[in-house]
Amino acid sequence: MRYKINILVLGFVGLAFAASAQDTTKKQRVEITSAFKPVLKNAVKINFNATPPAPDETRPNLNYNIPIQNLYFNLQPVALKPMALQIDSSGFAHNSNYVKAGYGNFNTPVAEAGFTIGDGKNTNFNLFASHLSQKGDLRLQKFSNTSINAHLNTLTGKVEVYGKAGYQQQTFYQYGLDTSTRNKSDDSLKKPYQTYTIRAGFRNAFVNRYGLTYNPDLNINVFNDSRASETNAALDVPVEIRVGNNFGALIRANADLTTFTPTGASSSYTNNVFFINPALILKTSLLRLRAGIRPTWDNGTFHVLPDVLLDYPTKDGKAIIIAGWTAHVRKNTYQFLASQNPWINQQPLSQFNTRITEAYAGVKGSLANSFNYRIQGGFTEFLNLPLFVNSQKPISLFTVRREGKLQAIHIQSELGFVLQDKFNASAKLDVYNFINQKTENSAWHVLPMQLTAAMRWQPVKKIMVKGDLFTWQGAPYLINNSGTEGRLPAVFDLNAGIEFHVTKNVAVWTQFNNILNNTYQRWNNYPQLGFQFLGGIRLTFDQNL
Repeated sequence: MRYKINILVLGFVGLAFAASAQDTTKKQRVEITSAFKPVLKNAVKINFNATPPAPDETRPNLNYNIPIQNLYFNLQPVALKPMALQIDSSGFAHNSNYVKAGYGNFNTPVAEAGFTIGDGKNTNFNLFASHLSQKGDLRLQKFSNTSINAHLNTLTGKVEVYGKAGYQQQTFYQYGLDTSTRNKSDDSLKKPYQTYTIRAGFRNAFVNRYGLTYNPDLNINVFNDSRASETNAALDVPVEIRVGNNFGALIRANADLTTFTPTGASSSYTNNVFFINPALILKTSLLRLRAGIRPTWDNGTFHVLPDVLLDYPTKDGKAIIIAGWTAHVRKNTYQFLASQNPWINQQPLSQFNTRITEAYAGVKGSLANSFNYRIQGGFTEFLNLPLFVNSQKPISLFTVRREGKLQAIHIQSELGFVLQDKFNASAKLDVYNFINQKTENSAWHVLPMQLTAAMRWQPVKKIMVKGDLFTWQGAPYLINNSGTEGRLPAVFDLNAGIEFHVTKNVAVWTQFNNILNNTYQRWNNYPQLGFQFLGGIRLTFDQNL
């Protein structure tokens, strides 16, 4: 117990001593060991659970209004030549420098050449030359054609200037089935024709801000048969002005002058035609319309001719309804008559021109982006149409007769198919149903039906295959002056050819004409050649295939 009391006494003594040791007068010091950092408590966030929308599996119906392209066929009716040969220059025609030569049966040499000089952009000079001759089994059944042409195109600023100069020599012989010509010399039965051509013009290469386009063109031909000479000069000046995207105006002036001097004549005579063609042009999404007139002076005789063209697209845009009412004067110069029938009896001592009026309607369009078509029908009238009939003596030549009025229902169709650059085919059909004739009993040597077709196929890069078809219904002809009428048989002329490139610059070609060996007659008493085979070589320069 004594020890416990002592411990307590000592504890109290210690506490008293500690209390007496504190000094409240002294300054106190606070030591800070870290900076104050206030912290906010994390706020509670609202979490969204988004649901993606359901996928739209409906297909949109998109309608495209693609304009239908107009058809521009290069096919023309087969040329009226004494032989049935069609010179083939197809296949890799983009080679501007080439030489082509060949030979075939009926003693047929063929030669062609084409050269280009220029930069390919602003100035180009092209030179073309060709020769063809044939000799059949009949006496004087021969023909030759030699031509050379030079073309120049140059771009000066925004104006393109072009020109052409050419020469053509054609030689025909009076080989028709006529016993009265047996004892005559070859030279007396020869019918040579020469043509000199000069052409020049200029046009704006770009439409200016005023929408103005122009193209003055002067074409001069000097034609002769080694005895008589004819000069034809035609100046054509078309000017078109566009107002916005829908409206426009066209004014075209044309002067066609002819001077002809027959053999032994002391003076010449003239054949002049002038016309002015003003027209208004409307182009919208609903229609395309050109409405105008063509006042024409035909050797002093005045005519007001129509010039109305209409294109009306259907609502689905797959076809275009077309209609037109047009008329023009075609000059029957000595050069034109000889190009239609080289065996005319004599030089014309006077000239008359043909007024042609057409009123038609039809439809054109395209299918599946590869097939193009145009079908139209209407009424056609020919006033003062030249017709060809066999002369009394000799019957192998033809006399030109003047038909005052010939009217017909005319149906025309064009078809075309293009498959990339590998295959293309086209065809053109013309059918005339003559319903009224004023002067003659029939339309002598006018074809009532004619079909022209062509095909080009490139199965591989180095091979080009071609085919051509010419068929027509035989024309009526006058057997003698008593009025007895005959009709030539129908014609079916099938041609084919192939060109194979052995190397980049060397190709071999073959051509087969009149494969069915039909010795038909386009003109009475003048039979054509039968089956023809030609072959040769083609060399190209400075161009890549």
